[in-house]
Amino acid sequence: MTRASSIAYDTIRQLILDGVYAPGQRMLEEELAQRVGVSRTSVRDSLRRLAGQGLVHIEASRGTFVAELGSAEIDEIFQLRAVLEGHATALAAIRATPADLDMLSAIATDIDQLLLQTDQPEALLFSSFQRCNTRFHCTILQASGSRRLQSMSTALLELPLVTMKQHIWPGEVSVRRSNAQHWEIIESLRAHDPTLSRLRLQAHIMSTRPRAMIAQSLMAVPLL
Repeated sequence: MTRASSIAYDTIRQLILDGVYAPGQRMLEEELAQRVGVSRTSVRDSLRRLAGQGLVHIEASRGTFVAELGSAEIDEIFQLRAVLEGHATALAAIRATPADLDMLSAIATDIDQLLLQTDQPEALLFSSFQRCNTRFHCTILQASGSRRLQSMSTALLELPLVTMKQHIWPGEVSVRRSNAQHWEIIESLRAHDPTLSRLRLQAHIMSTRPRAMIAQSLMAVPLL
């Protein structure tokens, strides 16, 4: 991949994850090329790569659209995340370095600080929380020491963020409860307890699904 294609990929991917392009919205190559400052060829290369990751889908004769997932698909993603990240967290309980654990604590502290910013718009705070939350989970994946788990899980971790605004909104997810669970996960990792770490991570992921999915679980896959 050329440098221009790499720049286009990174920029367009972030625009999607930040919600600049909404789920289901068409992405025009010419507009993206002007926005990013690269050629349409570079944009086309990046869109193919994003399609392979499930962030966009390309329809013949129609164009490229931001991924738009239904409730059943999102629920399945959370189930898969719980299984994969649960295993990664068990590995991290054994392999994580003190620096990894300090990084997780720093991220959880950042979220605690966000909770104190009551003068900020709720939507802005929730967006900041989502970024911190992604960093938290990616740090655990890295601490697992398994590149395969990182590759498989990172794509699943990012996909719900693309469509989350369709199913939840600021105020529905309890940031305070979620971060309290983060601290519990850190505690079990510091104790080097693989089983407790896995269980806490799985419970955390399943409890952060949109409320409608928790109330009407669409799948009953055992997590252990």
